[in-house]
Amino acid sequence: MTPLRVVITGAAGGIGAAATAALEGRGARVAGIDLVGGPDLVSGDVTDRDSITAAVEACAERLGGIDVLVNNAGIGRAQDAGDFPDAASHAVMEVNFFGAWNATAAALPYLLESRGHVVNVASGLAIVDVPFAVAYAASKRALAAYSAALRIEYRDRLTVTTVYPGYIRTSIHEAAAASGASLEGLVRADTVEGAAAAIVSACTKKPRTIATSRMSTAELWAARRFPNLTAATIARRVTRWKKQRPPPGCVRYPDRTSWGG
Repeated sequence: MTPLRVVITGAAGGIGAAATAALEGRGARVAGIDLVGGPDLVSGDVTDRDSITAAVEACAERLGGIDVLVNNAGIGRAQDAGDFPDAASHAVMEVNFFGAWNATAAALPYLLESRGHVVNVASGLAIVDVPFAVAYAASKRALAAYSAALRIEYRDRLTVTTVYPGYIRTSIHEAAAASGASLEGLVRADTVEGAAAAIVSACTKKPRTIATSRMSTAELWAARRFPNLTAATIARRVTRWKKQRPPPGCVRYPDRTSWGG
């Protein structure tokens, strides 16, 4: 059986590195792209058309074509939804949404040739609402919408999976945590290994959607069908969360009395 040829963006660490190892363990040939290249990585910036096109072409040459593209590159920052979007907010949208769009457009000639597959790594926050993650959540909801558009426009020519990871303790959360807007205590954590396994399943079984654990699958099912109940549950957690910490640094109008009350 011919090995699966997979390109993964954001492959240097976290979910990307774990997925690379898991896929290679299943016999796939993987070429990773990251902003800073390395011995086993191709350097490429998903926000720059020329850069990501050159990186994808280098990966295709290395692999002899592309069967699967995994759009995993992403960043996270904390914002106050009542403040003006800042440069960090725009960067989140550029990397998480437009970056995946750019990489897909660059890889499309190879994917059409192989009747390939696109895996878009979204987030549970595309469905479940939490505070101070407006740009991140919006970028991941947009990515899920992009999956749907790509799937219907290129039906019978390629397939698409949207992956919905739960909260996973990787470096993507470090910037938000540093500003005091960590998700710890608000949502349950999944594992990097679970995320890697979900991406392997997405690449090989090609489901329409997949989560990163059985519990996350159940939680996202409930969030879709009972959004008011899910919002009330998160709101109660936010109330407890507020009492235990000062307002995050991104809060535009902090009222420490009501915040701590």
